[in-house]
Amino acid sequence: MLVPMVASARAVGRLLRQRGPALLLYAAAVVLVPMGLGAFGDRERLRDTGAGSPSTTSESARERTDVAPRLRALSGIWWRYETGGRGERVRFYYFHGDGTGLYRYGRIGLTNTHGFDYDVVGDRLVLDFRKTGEHYEVPFVVSHGRDLGEDRDWLELRDDPREHGSTRYFRESDAIVEPSVGASSRSSSETGSQAGAPTGPPPAGHMWIDLVPYATGGRGFALYQLRPAGIDGRGVGWFHRGDFDDWSTEALAYRITGNRLELDFSLAGEHASTTFAVRSDAQGRRWLELGDDPRDFWHPHRYVDMGPSFGAALAPFELDSALGLR
Repeated sequence: MLVPMVASARAVGRLLRQRGPALLLYAAAVVLVPMGLGAFGDRERLRDTGAGSPSTTSESARERTDVAPRLRALSGIWWRYETGGRGERVRFYYFHGDGTGLYRYGRIGLTNTHGFDYDVVGDRLVLDFRKTGEHYEVPFVVSHGRDLGEDRDWLELRDDPREHGSTRYFRESDAIVEPSVGASSRSSSETGSQAGAPTGPPPAGHMWIDLVPYATGGRGFALYQLRPAGIDGRGVGWFHRGDFDDWSTEALAYRITGNRLELDFSLAGEHASTTFAVRSDAQGRRWLELGDDPRDFWHPHRYVDMGPSFGAALAPFELDSALGLR
């Protein structure tokens, strides 16, 4: 689908302000990381979202001290399985410590993500999934193994809404994902390219989004997130599709040769090739045109440039890289 160029930084900025702080968890990698403060032209508008960034980290830290301890106690990623190789199962709950979180499931290389709001009432974990409106009150128990010298804590959901019956998850750190973080507890390797470092030929090293308003309300997106390419034009990335409450993530490898973009979707075992062009207008806005987009049924498709990938942060769309889920 070809979309007007109004699906731009300003449009996404308005979306952030409309939805407020709860959207940060899901939109940070799409908006805050690649576009930076300058794209919004106004730091105050970012503060309205509760967003944490290198220039607003202190504000976010002060806000977190006001969050109820019962919410912060679950902060971090709670894993169902040990991390494995490509194609291995991955499931986890992530709690941001402020009443918002996500549930991710699938296999390494292809996952789906559901956003939710949460609260703790006595011995019940209250979950409200944002897309479907599903409401659950789940009996749970937390065992703080790290306080006893072990390497992980345990969360038992005694009526897990995403599994059958009782399920146990483990947490190795209570760190949350935010734009000022440079690495996760599971990976100390740097996830972002150094400022000014080469990203390779366009469209390498950038995030390209098609943001579409729905007549029924809300907005959806399709997004290619490409990490910088090597001197041979090869790189890795992800394709995301959904909205800011519910989206899928698919790992890919790519190669740029002339005006052709070759894409290999790892878990699907699919190879695709399309012509492409990167164009710009007098205002400096850029977009990527794919002649045969393999994720739009080989139809021509236009994506707006959202700026460099992995500019300064970890956020839900970057969990795959940070946690080795490639």
